[in-house]
Amino acid sequence: MKNYRNIFTLVLTVVLVLTMIVGCQSPTASNNENNSSKQDGSNSAKAEKGKTLDLYIPNYYNDVEKQQWADVVEKFKEVNPGINVHIATGDVQVESGKLPTLLQSGVNPPDAILMNAGPGRVSVLSDVNLIQPLNKMYERNDWKDKLRPFAYNLISGEKNIYELPHMIDAIGIFYNKDIFQKNGLEVPKTKEEFLNTLQKLKDAGVSPITVGARNGYAIGWLFGVMLESVAGTEKVENLLYRNGKWNDPEIVKVAEMMNDWVKKGYIAKESVTQTQADSKFRFLGKKAAMEAEGTYLITDLAAQSLQKSVNMFMMPSFIEGKTAKPVGGIGLTWVVPTKAKDVDLAEKWFNFIVSKDYSDIVLHKPDYNFVPASKVSEGIEPVGDVLKTSMKEIADGSGYNPSVFIGVEAKEAYYQNLQGLVGGLISPKEAMNNIEAAAEKDRAAGFKLNK
Repeated sequence: MKNYRNIFTLVLTVVLVLTMIVGCQSPTASNNENNSSKQDGSNSAKAEKGKTLDLYIPNYYNDVEKQQWADVVEKFKEVNPGINVHIATGDVQVESGKLPTLLQSGVNPPDAILMNAGPGRVSVLSDVNLIQPLNKMYERNDWKDKLRPFAYNLISGEKNIYELPHMIDAIGIFYNKDIFQKNGLEVPKTKEEFLNTLQKLKDAGVSPITVGARNGYAIGWLFGVMLESVAGTEKVENLLYRNGKWNDPEIVKVAEMMNDWVKKGYIAKESVTQTQADSKFRFLGKKAAMEAEGTYLITDLAAQSLQKSVNMFMMPSFIEGKTAKPVGGIGLTWVVPTKAKDVDLAEKWFNFIVSKDYSDIVLHKPDYNFVPASKVSEGIEPVGDVLKTSMKEIADGSGYNPSVFIGVEAKEAYYQNLQGLVGGLISPKEAMNNIEAAAEKDRAAGFKLNK
C-alpha cells in the first residue's frame, strides 16, 4: 500500500518542513532507537513513581463521557500507584490531517493515542513511520489471547501490528420504544415484519427512518446496515478483502432498496440536507422512529435521561436461514507514536485496557457507550440496557462498516454517491458503478487489505 500513499507522505513532509521553518520547539521524546531498546528489555522494568502517562484521546461527546474517563483514570492510578495521568483531547482522525501533523511535528508527543480505527487510517501513519510496531508488546503480554478473536483478526493481517483495539463498533437500528408502542409495533424479527413496520409508521404519519446524509459517514452507517442484512457478511467480506465488485448485482440490489425507501417516504427526503447532529436531534426529539447509529449514542441518551425509552436492534436478515450482525469493525484503537517519551507507561496503560479492572468499571456504568475489545469483557454483563443489547448482538462478531475498510478514492465516491442516491440525483446502478470505478483506482495504486 506504500505507492498508494506517496502523495499523502509528500504532504506530511511539506507540513514538517513548514513547522520547522516557523520555529517549533525541539522534540522532547526519545528517538526510535531508544524506543526499540526499551522494548527489547524484559517486562520486569517498571515505571518509576512520579512519572506521568500522557494520553491523547478524541474530544468528549459530552460531560457524561468526560466523567467516565475521569473514573477510568482513577482506577488506573489505583492499580498503578504513583503514576500520574494527563489526558489531552482533540481531533484523532487521519482524514482531517491534524493527527498526522501532530505526529510529524514531534513536539511533546503523547505516550499513547486513541484514534479512529480502520486499516487505511492506521497504515497511513505506520507507512511513514509515525507510529511504532507493537509486536514485542503483544508477545510479552499475550494480548492476542486477551482480545476478542474478531478484534484481533481485524488488526493482524500484516507482518507488524501497530495497534491495540479499544472498542468494537456495533452499529444497528436505534428505535424510540414509545413510538413503537403507540403504533402497536414490536421489534421486527423477519424481513416481512421489518418492511411492515416501515409501512405502518409511514401510514401513521411518523417518519420511519432519519439519517444525516450530509455527513457521509452517517449515510454510510445506514447503507452498511442494509448491506449486512440484504447481501450478508460473506458478500461484504468478498467485496473488501477479495475480488468483489461494488456493481455486483447483489450490491446494486441494496442501493435499489435504499432508493425505493426514499421514494416511499421510509427515509425522509430532507435527510439529504441534514447533518448527523440534525438527524440525532430529530430522533431524540421523537420526530422519527428509527436511526442507524452506533453505541456512542448512549451518552446522549444518558445526558437527556432517555435510556429507558430508546433501544436498538439489528435489521433482520433478508437471506433465508441467516442472522444479520451489527455493522462495525474496530471503532477506536490505541497506537504509540514513534517518538513517544515513555513506551513503558503506554504498555502499562494497554495492559489496563484489556484487563478485568477496566471492563468492570466501565461496564458497570449505566451510561457507558462502547463494547470493549477485550476478551474478558465477554463475561461481564453491562448495566446499561442499550449496551447490553449491543453486546448480545455482537457476541459472535460483527459485520463490516465499509467506510473504514476502503481506500481514499472509494470512500469519497461511497459518501458522495450515497448522498446522491438519497437526494434522487443518481440511479442505484450509476452510484455503484461510480464507487467501483473509484475502488479500481485505489487497487491500481496498490490499496489492498489482507486478512
